[in-house]
Amino acid sequence: MWSSLIYLVALAPFAVRSLAPTDEIQDADSAQSGYLDNHNMDPAIVGSSSFGILWKNTYGSKEKWYTKPLVYTPPGASQLVFTASAMNIVRTLDAVNGTLLSSRTVQPPFLQSDIGCTDIPDYIGIIGTPIVDPNTNTAYFFSKGYKNGASSGGVANGIYKFYAVDVQTLQDRAGFPVLIDGHFADNDNSRYFIGGTVLQRPSLAMVNGVVIGGFGGHCDLFNYTGMAVAVSTTAGVGVTSIYAMEASPGAPPVVTDITVQQGGKAGIWQGGMGFAQDGSRFFLSTGNGLGHENGDVPASGRIPLTTLDEVVAALTVSPTGKIALSDYFEPYEYISMDAGDRDLGSGGVSLLDPNVFKGAGISRIAMSVGKNGKAYILNANNLGGFKQGSGGTDNIIQTINAQGSVFAGMGSYPLEGGYIYFTPVGNPTVCYKIGADSKGAPLFTFVGQTATNGAGRVGIGAPTITTYKSQPGTGILWICDPTAGLVVFNAVPVNGVLTPIKIPPTGGLNKFLRPAFGDGRLYVSDNNGNIICMGSPVALPLSCTSPVGFGDTPIGSTSTKIINCTALIAITSINGCITGDATWQCSNTTLPKGLLAQGATFSFTVTWNLTQASINDAPNASFGKVLPGVASTSLTLFTTNAIPKYSNFLPISLIGTTVSKTAYFTISPPEVDFGGIVVGSDAAKTGLSAAVILSNVGAQPLMFLGSAWTPSVDAEDGLIEFTNITNGDLGNGFSSSSLPKVGDTLATGQSITVPLGFLANQTGAFSTFVQWWTNGGAAYVLLTGSASTAPVANISISTVEGGWDYFEPAVIDFGNVRAGTTVSKYIRICNSGGSALTITKSKPPIDTELLAPNSAVDLHEGQSIDVNSCATGQVSIVAAPLGVNRLDHTVSDVWILNVNDITFGVHDVQVTANIVTRQLGPLLSNGSAKYLYLGCYADGSGRQLKYKFTSGTNDNGQCQSTCFGKGYRFAGTEYHTECWCGNNPPSALKYTAESFKYCSFSCPGDTTQACGGDGTYISIYYDRTEYILGSDSIPGGSGSSSSTGTSSQTSTSSTSATSRSTTVVSQSTASSNSSTTSSVSSAVTPASSSSATSTSSSAVPTKTGPSNVSKIGAYSYIGCYTEATGIRALNAKTYANNNMAIEICYDTCKGYTWFGLEYHRECYCGNSLNPGSIPTVEGGCSSSCSANPLQYCGGSSKLLMYNNIAAGLGSGSASTSSSTTSNPLNPPTPIPSPTDSSSTTIPSSSTNPSTSSFSVTSSSATTTISSSLSTTTLPTPITPTTSASSTSSSSDTILTTQPPSTVTTPNTSSSPTSSISAIGGFTSVGCFSDSTGPFASHNMPKLFSNDSMTPDLCISSALAQLSATPATTYRYVGLEYGRECYAHAAAPSPEPTSLVGSKACTIACKGDPNTSCGGGKMYNLYAATSVTLTGTSNRQWSVPAATSTVGV
Repeated sequence: MWSSLIYLVALAPFAVRSLAPTDEIQDADSAQSGYLDNHNMDPAIVGSSSFGILWKNTYGSKEKWYTKPLVYTPPGASQLVFTASAMNIVRTLDAVNGTLLSSRTVQPPFLQSDIGCTDIPDYIGIIGTPIVDPNTNTAYFFSKGYKNGASSGGVANGIYKFYAVDVQTLQDRAGFPVLIDGHFADNDNSRYFIGGTVLQRPSLAMVNGVVIGGFGGHCDLFNYTGMAVAVSTTAGVGVTSIYAMEASPGAPPVVTDITVQQGGKAGIWQGGMGFAQDGSRFFLSTGNGLGHENGDVPASGRIPLTTLDEVVAALTVSPTGKIALSDYFEPYEYISMDAGDRDLGSGGVSLLDPNVFKGAGISRIAMSVGKNGKAYILNANNLGGFKQGSGGTDNIIQTINAQGSVFAGMGSYPLEGGYIYFTPVGNPTVCYKIGADSKGAPLFTFVGQTATNGAGRVGIGAPTITTYKSQPGTGILWICDPTAGLVVFNAVPVNGVLTPIKIPPTGGLNKFLRPAFGDGRLYVSDNNGNIICMGSPVALPLSCTSPVGFGDTPIGSTSTKIINCTALIAITSINGCITGDATWQCSNTTLPKGLLAQGATFSFTVTWNLTQASINDAPNASFGKVLPGVASTSLTLFTTNAIPKYSNFLPISLIGTTVSKTAYFTISPPEVDFGGIVVGSDAAKTGLSAAVILSNVGAQPLMFLGSAWTPSVDAEDGLIEFTNITNGDLGNGFSSSSLPKVGDTLATGQSITVPLGFLANQTGAFSTFVQWWTNGGAAYVLLTGSASTAPVANISISTVEGGWDYFEPAVIDFGNVRAGTTVSKYIRICNSGGSALTITKSKPPIDTELLAPNSAVDLHEGQSIDVNSCATGQVSIVAAPLGVNRLDHTVSDVWILNVNDITFGVHDVQVTANIVTRQLGPLLSNGSAKYLYLGCYADGSGRQLKYKFTSGTNDNGQCQSTCFGKGYRFAGTEYHTECWCGNNPPSALKYTAESFKYCSFSCPGDTTQACGGDGTYISIYYDRTEYILGSDSIPGGSGSSSSTGTSSQTSTSSTSATSRSTTVVSQSTASSNSSTTSSVSSAVTPASSSSATSTSSSAVPTKTGPSNVSKIGAYSYIGCYTEATGIRALNAKTYANNNMAIEICYDTCKGYTWFGLEYHRECYCGNSLNPGSIPTVEGGCSSSCSANPLQYCGGSSKLLMYNNIAAGLGSGSASTSSSTTSNPLNPPTPIPSPTDSSSTTIPSSSTNPSTSSFSVTSSSATTTISSSLSTTTLPTPITPTTSASSTSSSSDTILTTQPPSTVTTPNTSSSPTSSISAIGGFTSVGCFSDSTGPFASHNMPKLFSNDSMTPDLCISSALAQLSATPATTYRYVGLEYGRECYAHAAAPSPEPTSLVGSKACTIACKGDPNTSCGGGKMYNLYAATSVTLTGTSNRQWSVPAATSTVGV
């Protein structure tokens, strides 16, 4: 509360300036109790028609406020509102009318696009709520941006600054801002602050002259450690302390790569809630982490702990600003909470009013609640340590089952008995009341909830409670909902319900928000860029006594009070009065008649008439049951005013307490639902807890006469049989450790809280009724609970056939997507367990072209999935319309998911798509357009192109063909029908940005294309084989353009009938800009001959976009690979740099067998691939290198992979004699055993089925492997040098080739070959039916589907399961429908039918059109060479003797 804040401020060595009584200078109160008593919020006014939106300021849909507004009255000025946005803009507004007083952008904000985490879209600037020091008129806050004030720069260049600004002028105080980056943690000098990887989310606190901020991660990405940072408010001092939540020796060792998630984590984010303060102490909670120092060994909270993950911690701030740990609590199941992303730290810590919330031996109570669905009630002076309770459980006051994940935190109300509140995601807001057990220990009991559910997604703010002048009966509960907006309730439940107070709708509010309060007004921000002020008009005609207290009024009696009023303006007449409850009565005859002058006074009476009320329902009576307790309503006076623009009514609050004349026994709540126990879980060992409150609300003492339990109170079930309670047994698994005994008494108004427990070791539903008999009546409570098995999650991806792909890791590859179209796929999570499954982490993609369109609803954090049910999330590619003949571009992102099934683990679902455009006009041999789009150019005052052709059917393809046919390098369309050609590049000075859309006229031959625009704008395309982009045509282009010459190259290649044709591509570029040479050669084997020679010559352009470097040093490019399962594919050495190029990574990884590049700037080295890393589509590795935009440097979670074959084989001339390899994905594979009398050959320029040789040169030796096998598996894809040479202007050009991954037989028809005869230790068995079977109508389980499917990919994926956990040995593999892969350890069952003929397995593989991948209801079957299949039909399946080169 504010009194405690003023006390804290008083500790500082300067004069104290009194706060204005209705200011709110930080998030809620300093204790984070959520109770505010000083803002003149009268429930009678809030619930009246006079309360509404006073003003709404709009600042733009992309500007968001995750900070709460602050309300402050500077010396000698009027009250203002201080706001700080995610765009790093701070403003002050007039608190009454919203007028902008001052505004400033402190620095360019950090860009969300640089991190990939979607929690905060667009901009990440000021996120944690600032704090105002009223003694110096200064606002303090942390702001995220980039080094040197840049507007972008990536994660490595992200920084945090700490600002101190004058509240009124918004200018920096001397000595500020302070850079936080580079400071080391006090408790671990190996850990230092890196602003780019962290997020400052909690609201700020101020203790002992320092401001404290908490830092966590962005979606748990990057290498980060949670930190509490203290910065002095004194100029020139700077950072006084950084305390790391994970420190040595318990935390993982520090790694330097900021992209590796090994920093320890234990982030501090708390759903934006601030730190709770108590003197020089502050309290916080943390999320999941990697260090588990306690393990499973109990530990005292007073003994220092270095790994503070999943804890509530109390820390102290010394007079010099140093932070130290003083106490902590860690749940006994914290390790499983880490595994399931069930962060304790999703909500902050609240300290409750010690005058009300206390008990025997407990002088201060703290409470915290998080994603694990438990509310922890703690002794703030002895938090509880780890496993210090009975039987190794939690040593805390109480654990409340929250029935769902909770974010942001809890709130409290210390009046009318004392209540606490919280809102689980998608559930009602619940209310618990403080009580005491028979020993006087504090105990909370559920007493009510809202009738409606909160938002079914993350974002509900912490409850805030206000009163009017601290009067009981005026409590209002305020909750900010991201969907429903601001919702309001009476703070005390009536008959178990928190009754709503209707206010005008605000619309959905920003997540984790609290309303900020001023003088009778409140302030919130919505998710549409608005700041909203709500309140009641200040122009009231009267000032009357309010609230009016009636005190205790016995049922059956009356109480009358006098209300005194003064006219604030001249009033024509008082027209009457009404009350909201018929038991309160006012008479119009007591009101004054006629005119009232300004300043005139009058009085009238109000009577609370309970003579017709009864405690019990009375038969045939017109009045109902009235329970003893606090009651309230409003009285409204209506006026006709002599002066316009004043309100015509005045609400007045009426409050009283009904009491019984005799003893009266009540139980609250009448029913207790414990929820569910998961049998076998940690929680099942201790059971669940709850409580009921037994009260005497009568005017005479109450005595207990007896108690018992029964399974039913329904007379229709037969005679009700009660069982006396012994040893606390309440029947059916329910119990109590403290019950009132016969003869115990409760004085008037006294209550006792009875603790309850539920424990079950078998599944089922359980219930019991517990009844007490007293001299004030008898009553019972119903106890219910259930027990079930754990949830079991599985994840799958939708397929084009309408099914689901369960292959792990889950990947969504859209393949090629046409620009201007939208396609969608779905992620599905199903629950096959015995209890509800909760999504504990969900970070969907929200990019422009790749997004989850329903991210707030689909698979959201906190979502519950019922038993035997599924939930889906849509992922869409919304490809922007780009026109024709554009270069492809790849989009990729991840959807990060986790659930409370601890065996599930974090799933990074990789999503990739290649956006393509229509290719028109003359085409190159690969099917891409010869002419690429250059841009839209102004064509007035001198034509860009000189030769004009006109056609009524003109389109870009027709125009380009015309220009190409006439030998022109440039083609342009203009004014619908005009086609222009030329050889000179257009002027860069006439170039216009696409955003202007000047070229928007349609083509008559195809209205979907643009053919120039109005005002002589022309759409120009260029021949990429003849022109290189330069600064002459594109503003800012690199270098000057030049013509491209071509050279012809002849290559001869002889192949056998079992060889696949190969294409050999070589490029050479002269160092001079004046000449660039390019060549292409291909070897093709016609089907009519067992061998043939083919010579081809063509001109191929030097690529204008990025390309793959096929060979560098001893390393060859082998393809695009996925990351491994759960770890990096290569982890021996890592390096990240914003000036990355392939040459840099090559130098970094010299000596290793592998190196790979990823995401523009990252380099990884290793001697072997970790399990789960497999080849994937080339489009996944389309990110250009940060230092060389003409090179590819991998993609998002995709590695552009290079391999040194010589390093892999070892140095020296030797044969390799191992029949197996440690990893089936590590080339070269297979290496046959010498006992097979075989060797493998990769040709230098030709391939022969009987003998061939392959030489690889390393720095020290040449290794030669020869083979006499006719079928073999070759490394894939490897690009060794050949003996051929290229004729070009460059003397160092190397002709390279990519050998086939498998050996096939050429086919003269257009249909694919039947199969590949042998691959990876598997042999083709043939084509077989697949119409029935036990695996979703298939006779083998499905591994996965992929639009790049080949037998090699399917078999490699099956072999990869050897390294999985648990390992699986697949001996049978089948490919079906072109893209589906099936595998089984046993033979297909039932035995399939062999299929032959022209219709058997005719669908080509999606990744290899020359190879068959089954058909509809049929597959190409491959069997491991280590097994023999014997059929039950006339034919016997057999395979050659074992020649497997890979263990199966």
